[in-house]
Amino acid sequence: MCTEAEKVVLAVYQLKRIASTWWRATRGTVFPEGVVQEWNAFVEVFNNKYFFDSAREMKMAEFQCLCQGAITVNQYEAKFAELSQYAPVLVENPVNRARRFKDGLRSDVKSLLVPFNLKDYNDLYERALLIERDKDERATASGSRFGSNRDGNRFEKRPMAGGRYPIPPIKKGGIGKSSNQNGVCCACERRHGSAPCPVRTGACYVCGQQGHLARNCPRRQMGPPQLSPSPQMGQNRGLLLPNEHQGGLLRPPAQGRTYAITRG
Repeated sequence: MCTEAEKVVLAVYQLKRIASTWWRATRGTVFPEGVVQEWNAFVEVFNNKYFFDSAREMKMAEFQCLCQGAITVNQYEAKFAELSQYAPVLVENPVNRARRFKDGLRSDVKSLLVPFNLKDYNDLYERALLIERDKDERATASGSRFGSNRDGNRFEKRPMAGGRYPIPPIKKGGIGKSSNQNGVCCACERRHGSAPCPVRTGACYVCGQQGHLARNCPRRQMGPPQLSPSPQMGQNRGLLLPNEHQGGLLRPPAQGRTYAITRG
């Protein structure tokens, strides 16, 4: 282990240009002839010259607020060691140093350190590294298991029997409550009120019964229903029949007329 005088010699050897010139001019004042060189005295003089009190106070405040956040445990430990030198009073006790290091760790790492009740800084740092490594390995394994299939392709929707794709369930409400504010169903894009959606139930679009498609519906093959005009309707109004294809009401076809053209 280096002595106080040896630490000063090693530090002075690292000084370059202006700093080296400054120390040659200042050395006699700090350490007069016959006085043993002390490390703390050298650090104090050097900091007073190149590191003002305001800057040191900012570094101390940064150390007190230091947290791991999104960086790794290694990066956090390096930052902790760098800033702790500006707050020696806070970390001179080994137990306090370990406690401050643990308090700044991310919650998911710190919670797993609680059962060990570690008081040594190095043991705490090593255990935090093992916990972080284990969590990363688990996350990697989970991502590879669920992110792709055996062929290396990501999972995608595949059609069911009949070429139809599965329809995701409705989060709120049941069948028949998937319409928007205009009353149009989000699944079939039709208006069916409170009746079950035929897309979800597999029912016929025409009659609402299950077991056949709209193109094979018996009701369609029978033709449109014949309705008699209502006495309440005016003479100038035609009979309105429902039209299932356009979702509205149409007038019945007018009686056809035939014209003959003769030579004059």
